[in-house]
Amino acid sequence: MSLIKPAVLTAAFLLGMLVCEVAWADPATDEYAKLPVCTLNADGTKLAVEPCRTAPAQKPMPRRPVPQTIERMPQAQRAQPMAIPAVPPSPSLPSLSAPSRAAVPTTSCDAAGCYGANGVRYNNVGKGVMAPSGKVCTRAGGAIQC
Repeated sequence: MSLIKPAVLTAAFLLGMLVCEVAWADPATDEYAKLPVCTLNADGTKLAVEPCRTAPAQKPMPRRPVPQTIERMPQAQRAQPMAIPAVPPSPSLPSLSAPSRAAVPTTSCDAAGCYGANGVRYNNVGKGVMAPSGKVCTRAGGAIQC
């Protein structure tokens, strides 16, 4: 099988394009090209000559005038710094380690002990429960008293 050179293929392609253009030439298009370019009469109310053809496009095409509106960005206001509330004084260590003598209701219990409503864990020891301070307390129903 012989290979055809690219130059021969290009020439054949161009020749085929030329033949197709001649065969498909439209006589109406040629007649349209012979018409004068459309213009208005002196009054500007109708065409000066009819029939006419539209004017060819200008090169380079003129740009359409569009009004340009540039608005300023609004000035951003800086946020005022927030006032930080004062920290309440922390309770002293002895008041935390020594629970009050009043009964504390329990919130939840498991096999190892109970949590009091004050958030303290009371662990089961022997017949009672032990507070975090190591003091043995008694459990009566849903309350613990130390």
